[in-house]
Amino acid sequence: MKKKILPMALSFGLILSLISNTPSMVNAANNDLNKSEQILQNMNELSNNKLNSNIELSKGKVFISGNLSAGKLNSDKDALNFMEENKSLFGLDKISDKFKVTKTTKDALGYTHVQMSQYIDGLPVKDKQITLHYNNNGIAINITGEVENTINTITSLGNKALSEKEAIEIAKKEFTYTQLAYEPKVQALAYIKDGKAYKVYNVNIKFNEPKIGNYDVLVEASSGTILDKLDNIRYDGAIIGSGTAVDGFTKTLNLYQSGSTYQMKDTTKAMTGQILTYTANTKLVEPGTLLTNITSNFNTETLKAGVSAHYFAGVVYDFYKNLFNRNSIDNAGMTITSTVHYDSKYNNAFWDGAQMVYGDGDGTLFTYLSGDLDVVGHEMTHGVTERTANLVYKNQSGALNESMSDVLIETYDKYNVKFGGSWTFNSSDWVVGDAVYTPKIAGDALRSLATPTLYSQPDNMSKYVNTTSDNGGVHTNSGITNKAAYLIAQALGCAKTSQIYYRALTNYMISTTDFLGARNALIQSATDLYGVSSAEVIAVGNAFTSVGIVASTSTDTYEPNGTTAQAYSITKNTIYNSFIFNATDVDYYKFTQSATGTINISLTNLPKDYDLYLYKSSGTLVASSAKGSTTSESIIYNATTTGTYYVKVIGYNGVYSTSTKYALKVY
Repeated sequence: MKKKILPMALSFGLILSLISNTPSMVNAANNDLNKSEQILQNMNELSNNKLNSNIELSKGKVFISGNLSAGKLNSDKDALNFMEENKSLFGLDKISDKFKVTKTTKDALGYTHVQMSQYIDGLPVKDKQITLHYNNNGIAINITGEVENTINTITSLGNKALSEKEAIEIAKKEFTYTQLAYEPKVQALAYIKDGKAYKVYNVNIKFNEPKIGNYDVLVEASSGTILDKLDNIRYDGAIIGSGTAVDGFTKTLNLYQSGSTYQMKDTTKAMTGQILTYTANTKLVEPGTLLTNITSNFNTETLKAGVSAHYFAGVVYDFYKNLFNRNSIDNAGMTITSTVHYDSKYNNAFWDGAQMVYGDGDGTLFTYLSGDLDVVGHEMTHGVTERTANLVYKNQSGALNESMSDVLIETYDKYNVKFGGSWTFNSSDWVVGDAVYTPKIAGDALRSLATPTLYSQPDNMSKYVNTTSDNGGVHTNSGITNKAAYLIAQALGCAKTSQIYYRALTNYMISTTDFLGARNALIQSATDLYGVSSAEVIAVGNAFTSVGIVASTSTDTYEPNGTTAQAYSITKNTIYNSFIFNATDVDYYKFTQSATGTINISLTNLPKDYDLYLYKSSGTLVASSAKGSTTSESIIYNATTTGTYYVKVIGYNGVYSTSTKYALKVY
């Protein structure tokens, strides 16, 4: 569940959650509260009472924006010292020996971005990092990140000391393949799972046959247990693909002549690499065979997919270079590789961590999948995202990963740099994949940013889909942030929207950024570009508010309580007021039944249809109330055993309210 945020009792309405999982941690957090309040008060004064702060210590999430430092920062050492001075904001007792600077960059505005990775027992913690941003005057203006603030030691599951080689062999057994793309890469990490930190070997395995796969396998170092297996291929969805737009127009191609052979190799770009286009010849291989021809005219049916892939890859490269001065996918001039004719009648396209791959479609659901600029740009942007924010491809961060590809490709459509570029806004044209989807049916598409519900996507957090399929609904819930982007473009135009989104992606988003984090990152980006109280900042905030992505102003003090292990202890005959704060929220409470007899539970003051459940300590459901009422629910249960009981409150079908608290009482 998404944890709620506790507002600080400060005049400028800062948002801070100091709730932890144990009483001792609650006490420690309370001891630091005054110190944190003073730090934030000072920052707010430096920011002329315009500080924007979301701190959720129960999740380790931090976002602070404003003028944060009185003195100037000029180096990585200054950045670390600044973080050390403000460590209480993160619920940490020390920064200097737990974080290391891993990357420092300076952008076109002169802003410096210092990325620091967290370490436990000398191991980098997977997906835990902080980025400090300071402007060209050396003033810290933003802190973004997610840290682990409750675990300080590594837990072992066994008594072995696995070597990297042994970890590789364990990981290999998870897959069936005939050829590896390269020798598996290994990195020792600390990995947080179920409230504990484990030393793992992150084994990256990439293979090309019998089908393409790219996985990170997390092998626990003392037992060989596989704790997780992460798919690095960014598919464009089960029904999503890209293909050749057979429109009859001739595309200008940059080719390479070798003797009497013409190759699909573009060496004209200002990059150290090249744009290369291959064919898999309907096999499950990559990259396959470089596309060639005996003349410079690639005008046969079998070459159409390659023509589109090659041409559109150049268009997207030009877009990133001309608009953002980004040199290829990795901003270091890497080769851009595409493979067409992958498999037979393959209805999909994907970024595999190193290149783009396109199927031909079956002619009914899709035509050639490289034929739509939307699809080519979408897959290439997955590569850009991987090289920047590296958004985890799961749940909200995964849906945001998909959304960033959709949003930026729509600006490609509106700004065709190949022909000089002209920004336009047409509400009917904010669709994805229309050139290749169902070629025999006119007027449909894969997704609509303007109206996501046309293609079974939600357009508001009240419609958020909770699912374990599709990596937590990454291709479904992206509709919510897509709608927000459409509203921003409608208010500001495509030129400003593209700049705001690109800056947020490359500077302020991190691997675990969720929807609220995206709102914060985009507001910070707009602030950098256009000013703290600008119309652009207001437009971004309004767009996200309109789709239900808002910063909490609740005073819920019971989080985290999203599982029975985190259940909040309550006392009988006491009323507990709290929120179901979003579509994924669920609240658990526990109480002790000291004698057999009747248990009465009331759930009142309901803003929407909430449901009520009662469980034994074993986790067995013993009673429930789900009558569809938007007023109250109640349970009367005859307890034949004593001990711990759990109460669950949840919104039916994802309903929630951020403005009205429910009232729970056990008696």
